Amino acid sequence: MKNKIFVIWIIALVWVGCDRREIPTFDTKEYYIEFENATVDSTIFTFIYHPTADYYDLPIVMQIAGEAAGRDLAYKLSVNEKLSSAEVKHYTMPEKTVIRAGHYQDTCYLRLNKTEDLDGRKIRLVLYLEETSDFAVGKQENAAFIIQFSNTVDRPAWWDSTIEQYYLGTYSEKKFILFLQVTEADLTGASDSQKRAVALKFKQYLIDHKGEPETLENNGQPMTVPVRGLE
Repeated sequence: MKNKIFVIWIIALVWVGCDRREIPTFDTKEYYIEFENATVDSTIFTFIYHPTADYYDLPIVMQIAGEAAGRDLAYKLSVNEKLSSAEVKHYTMPEKTVIRAGHYQDTCYLRLNKTEDLDGRKIRLVLYLEETSDFAVGKQENAAFIIQFSNTVDRPAWWDSTIEQYYLGTYSEKKFILFLQVTEADLTGASDSQKRAVALKFKQYLIDHKGEPETLENNGQPMTVPVRGLE
């Protein structure tokens, strides 16, 4: 509930002062810019998936609400410092913020920097759109973009009951970290065959390193996975 209230608050603040005209879809020379994802769909990122990286270029998809233009159109991204806990050291804004001629969508890249303080906390960065000579701001619910990032370990949403029962077994933080080190895999949206292939790779590692400290849970029991194969 607190998260929902926070998102509503962000939308309200970002939209203060914006033009509330209806957004046209065709037959107009005025262009409207917005984030592809609605503000309620916060982006969550952790460097745990990228243990050797010093930074990560996060793709942000922008879109035109209306017809595509016959020329490049420039838009402007800004940081809402009051609603963000991120400092300048934590990110680098995109160098180029342009929707290319003939495109309804385009992508810019926000650089997230892996600083030492991310090991112990999560950072929030709130971006919002400003009007330019090329663009007015589009729909209210797509006018802000929230990123939460860290270098902390959280159980991923994809490690659900299906993953537990058929592929990787019971979740533990130690198992998850070793899984990432061995496979470097994010199973978000993965097919069953992809899940099985990655689980078998991890299983082979557990077999090859059986009895070693890294493959033992904190209670001393060996890590196991239920995926079938390699017996």
